[in-house]
Amino acid sequence: MIQNSGAIGQQFLTNLQFLQQQMAATQSQLSSGYQINQASDNPGAVGDLLQLESDLGRVNQVASNLKNVSGEVNTAETTLQSVTQLLEQASSLAAEGASTTVSASDRTGLSQQVQQILSQLVSAANTTFEGQYVFNGDTNSPPYQIDASSPTGVDQLGTTPAPRLIQDATGVTFGVSLTAQQIFDHRDQSNQPDASNVFLAVQSLATALANNDQTGITNAVDSLQSAQDYFSQQLQFYGGVQNQITNATDVAQKFQLQDQTSIGQLRDTDVAAASVSLTQEQTNYQAAVQSEAAMPKGSLFNYLQS
Repeated sequence: MIQNSGAIGQQFLTNLQFLQQQMAATQSQLSSGYQINQASDNPGAVGDLLQLESDLGRVNQVASNLKNVSGEVNTAETTLQSVTQLLEQASSLAAEGASTTVSASDRTGLSQQVQQILSQLVSAANTTFEGQYVFNGDTNSPPYQIDASSPTGVDQLGTTPAPRLIQDATGVTFGVSLTAQQIFDHRDQSNQPDASNVFLAVQSLATALANNDQTGITNAVDSLQSAQDYFSQQLQFYGGVQNQITNATDVAQKFQLQDQTSIGQLRDTDVAAASVSLTQEQTNYQAAVQSEAAMPKGSLFNYLQS
């Protein structure tokens, strides 16, 4: 039977083109390192790959947020450690001023030292990290300023903001900051400074020393102790936050590794397998070309004469 030579030739060209496409695709996988370079490479896996990349992007952002807030929390903790020392200095000055052997002039000098401590406390409350006031939530303004006419010796600038929150890789949200009011200027339900108010305790001591008020100085000693006890609790909060951030960072890193591994398994080229495939494809291509070259090229007239 005589076969249609045109049809045979067309089929050969189609097969040859398919082999060329196979080689090009395998070479692309080897050069790019990816076995999925476009949706048509593996339509069934594209949806899973996009979801994994989205998950990894979210976890990467969580890890970045945790890293940034870690610096802020460390700054806050270091600042409060220095405040602990300031309050200890204030207590020492209070004990010295409470002595019956101290003169009014000496107490005036002690009062000035306490006022300096109050000023340093305000500076601590206004601590910044990378341009952000760490004790004023997301508000980009200082929370307090000195005001000698105020009972606490300070003025709050603006309303109290909400403490800052952050989310971990599992979606759980936790607080990473306290406000300056919570730490230094604690108040009761009627918004009056209570016994744990740090600013009030220090200002009361400064006032009593300046007025040579023995009873006031004695009361200020007790107020300072209450303020120090309360302040220590606030300092412990930041120690707990540091632990939470460390744990959350560990979880985020585990999620990153899981997502990266899954993405790699789905997307990355198996170099050894792809190399073997390319060799086989090149062999098939060469065999096809050689087979075509070996076929007789006679015409139909020559066939009929034979």
